[in-house]
Amino acid sequence: MPRYVRTRLSAMMFLFDFALGAWAVTSATYLKTPADAGGLSFSNVQVGWIYSTFALGGILAHPLVGLLVDRLFRAERVFGVASALCGLFLFAAAGWCQWNSPYLAAVVASGDQAATEAAVRGVFWPLFALMLAHSFCLQIALPLCTVLSMRNLPDPTHQFSRVRMWGTVGWVVAGLLLGLILVPVSPQPFALAGAVAVLAGVYGVTLPGTRPKGTGKSLGEAFGLPAFALFRNRSFAVFVAVALVLSVMNQFYGVHGHRYLTERGVSRPERWMVIGQVVEVACMFVIPLLAPKRNMKWLMLIGAVGGAARGPVLAWGPDWLVFAFGVPMHGLHFAFFYVVAATFIDRQAPPHLRASAQAIAAFVSGGVGPLIGNTLAAAVLDAGTVNGRIDWAAFWMWPLAVCSLASVAFLVGFRTPAEPAAEHLLAVPSSHVPRQADAESDAVTILRG
Repeated sequence: MPRYVRTRLSAMMFLFDFALGAWAVTSATYLKTPADAGGLSFSNVQVGWIYSTFALGGILAHPLVGLLVDRLFRAERVFGVASALCGLFLFAAAGWCQWNSPYLAAVVASGDQAATEAAVRGVFWPLFALMLAHSFCLQIALPLCTVLSMRNLPDPTHQFSRVRMWGTVGWVVAGLLLGLILVPVSPQPFALAGAVAVLAGVYGVTLPGTRPKGTGKSLGEAFGLPAFALFRNRSFAVFVAVALVLSVMNQFYGVHGHRYLTERGVSRPERWMVIGQVVEVACMFVIPLLAPKRNMKWLMLIGAVGGAARGPVLAWGPDWLVFAFGVPMHGLHFAFFYVVAATFIDRQAPPHLRASAQAIAAFVSGGVGPLIGNTLAAAVLDAGTVNGRIDWAAFWMWPLAVCSLASVAFLVGFRTPAEPAAEHLLAVPSSHVPRQADAESDAVTILRG
């Protein structure tokens, strides 16, 4: 057993989420800010596409993760290389933004609208390509945080949540540091994220050796195709559908929450937004005390309702209520629905399909859902903008209405599994010998704002 394994894995989580949180929270505001005020003058649609690279990267990268780690390479080496590449692409993105800012400002100052639009497009497409390359590497490294933890912790069932918690702590620390040592609305967060991602990559190769499992799976099994038979179970199908809808609505806050608070006149909103992550950490401590195996449905329902409840508060609430209830609901929503959902998947799927079942959920809620959500949120913003002013109340009614409908569907259609999934649910190939390593989650963490 490697020494200090929990501490080493916790440090991995901290560095990885720090790098993600350093740029994801404030960059939407930066990209949208007019060039003559230090931004890049991107449209709502263009900002949505930059954030959609995370989802596109997941769609492209996810099928490769199992093949790389289960068949070809050690997991810690794949994680290290992918994380380091993430950092290099973020450095390139920071340099590209910094280099083009004076040029865009000069074009905007000229007053030529056609030239301004052409210049913005010229900056947008290379940045989109860099962020897509970054997200491809990120989506390879992301599930390996969980794989490395599950395969190396002595008792992952009881220890993983406390290790995973340090990722959220890293996100919180990144948000607090942005306003202290950097200019949040600038290319600097990309550069900070790049430096920490490279550090995470270098550190990653020092983690406990995690060899390919080498189970001799067929190509179809390596891609997780047998797990799609789980959709025959109504509760699993309802869960995936609701997770998709909730992940679509999460992009409204995750991508545009910082801009909303900025336009509301909040000073340094990135500091206030970490309240959501602090609440998330607190919920992770509380969940084990609430008998999640027995109360699974009701805990997940609380999370789904939390996604709806923040809508009216953000739309009409005073500042004190926004920070006392609206922003904290983001952390409660993520912890109670998505973290508890990992337990549901582990119980619903047979041992030899648990990793693939987790992968399906991650593909939907971390890939397809955010892709749809970014596009939809941008369209709603554009439709609600009149003379440069956004109707934020109408914008936040979307999460309220859609998450409410999803909560009702979950209440009616979902049932907590009475017992851990038995072999009769899905036939286990006779040649397959279940092992402890087969039960790990391939992906639990989702881009949050």
